[in-house]
Amino acid sequence: MPGTKALLKQIELTRYAKALQAAGIEEWRVVVRRDGSHEIVAGKMDVDTKGPDPDELLR
Repeated sequence: MPGTKALLKQIELTRYAKALQAAGIEEWRVVVRRDGSHEIVAGKMDVDTKGPDPDELLR
């Protein structure tokens, strides 16, 4: 069974991390979509924009 192509390669994530570190951004995250697109979100995440608590969903 052949493996599927990675949506985000490690080298890409390393490049993002180095670029953001060089820009002085300490907190960031990468959103990877099923179509292969990437979105880099810099800064702290607001409580209002955060999704639901996973523990609450499992109850």
